[in-house]
Amino acid sequence: MLDLDHPRSRHVLEAARIEDLVRKLLLAWREDAAAAPPARTQILQTLIPQLEALNAAHFGASKKIYRTLDALGRAVQGADADKAWQAFTALDGPGDNFGTWAI
Repeated sequence: MLDLDHPRSRHVLEAARIEDLVRKLLLAWREDAAAAPPARTQILQTLIPQLEALNAAHFGASKKIYRTLDALGRAVQGADADKAWQAFTALDGPGDNFGTWAI
């Protein structure tokens, strides 16, 4: 469970907000292949860079988080929505991520 008094909590909540946007785009892509181009663009050009900036500013520039985001970016560049979804799930549980799963 997230400790709301922890100094990093607001940054975890911001990461969760961004991850929710990624989730919505990936779900739309999984349901309709026509959603792939705008989803890819939004995720690759806006959302992943926002998560990278958050990592740099508030998570000690974690190499593990960068690797997770890099894997997501590579998967999103591909044509397989399910592979992109699998890469996204690395952000959604314990592991090398922002800890948003604990909310």
